[in-house]
Amino acid sequence: MKFKFIANACGIFESASGKKILCDPWIKDGIFEGSWCHFHPLETTLQDIQDVDAIYVSHLHPDHFDERYFGFDKNIPIIVLEDKYQFLIKKLAKLGYDNLIRIADDQTTTLFDFKLTLFQPFVAHNFHGDDAKIGNIIDSALIVENNGVIAFNANDNTPTPAASEMIRQRFGHVDLAMLNYNAAGPYPACFANLTDSEKRSEHKRILQRNFDYMLENIKKLKPKYVLPFAGAYVLGGKQSYKNPYLGTATWDACANYLVNNLNDDAIKVITLRENDVFDINSGTSNRPYVTIDVDKMNQYIKSDLAQLKYDYELDDQPDLDTLKADMTLATQRMFTRVNKIGIEPDMSVHIRVGTEMITICDPPQNKGKLDIELDLRLLRRVFDRKANWNNAEIGCHIEFNRRPNHYSPDMHMMLQFLHL
Repeated sequence: MKFKFIANACGIFESASGKKILCDPWIKDGIFEGSWCHFHPLETTLQDIQDVDAIYVSHLHPDHFDERYFGFDKNIPIIVLEDKYQFLIKKLAKLGYDNLIRIADDQTTTLFDFKLTLFQPFVAHNFHGDDAKIGNIIDSALIVENNGVIAFNANDNTPTPAASEMIRQRFGHVDLAMLNYNAAGPYPACFANLTDSEKRSEHKRILQRNFDYMLENIKKLKPKYVLPFAGAYVLGGKQSYKNPYLGTATWDACANYLVNNLNDDAIKVITLRENDVFDINSGTSNRPYVTIDVDKMNQYIKSDLAQLKYDYELDDQPDLDTLKADMTLATQRMFTRVNKIGIEPDMSVHIRVGTEMITICDPPQNKGKLDIELDLRLLRRVFDRKANWNNAEIGCHIEFNRRPNHYSPDMHMMLQFLHL
């Protein structure tokens, strides 16, 4: 079995017989409401990923499921997790894809000469579990088996060390572990309650936390090969100045950390660039690896990506009175929605509209205050379901000020339902 890497969480598994499964296609820049881009600029085109036999989509986030350019044969088999909420399944059905290979949590099915096992989120939150009553409800992870070779594609569904040990015991061994090493999202880049130095310090702390956690998982999985995987992006457009503060690093930085700290010669750390093909059986790549030139990346962001305009920047400014009225209605509908899944606010939340801070919720007993600002043209799109709050947040389009600096995962999930 081979794996051809393309970018981020996108790549192609190829079986011994030549059958191909494309994973999580994201090719074109501008996801997460315009800001997420690739580095380096991809040579791969949308046409280049058409010649596959099936597609695995792990979850709805656009760096895994880019709805803008999800243009495949409507009859192609699409592998998805059969989960409680079925957000992805409903979206695919709406787009006309009904040949779905639905696999329930911890269940295995055969497709061509592959055996496929899917897992629902292993934990509500890897680092803030005590504060997440609901937490992660959309991710999945994939085990791919072919001729006795086993690959674990965790993408954004980072396992706990206990889950990693369970996987190793259940499958006997893991040849290739593809594990996320980044913390994609707005923190600390978008938090006005932090100074510049505090943001840089939090950036380093989060990376160290993630690298350490990845190391724990590797020690439990004991794979032959480990590939730092998923979460590779840079910000373009007017949010590009936030790149130094993201909870992210290059996969080279992660690989160097693992090499220096793993202390296990039986486990090899590998890195791949676009169109590198890794033969999992032999442990060899089709060509020498070329490291990422960070200076070149930063220059490309400054000279090219920073000039991008987001779609919402082309909109007219919305009427403030209408926006305020819709805020009230959207808030009411948000609470109707979140009550169904059991979210209980534990912070007061306020969103700026013009000169006014509008209260979204103010529970009598709370852990702090969260003030929010964003471009009102984007807020208008969110209300009208032309944009998605969670995508805007992950894309770093939303500014937060929280006091104290307490992270409430369920509050950020609650805001995803703020729309008409």
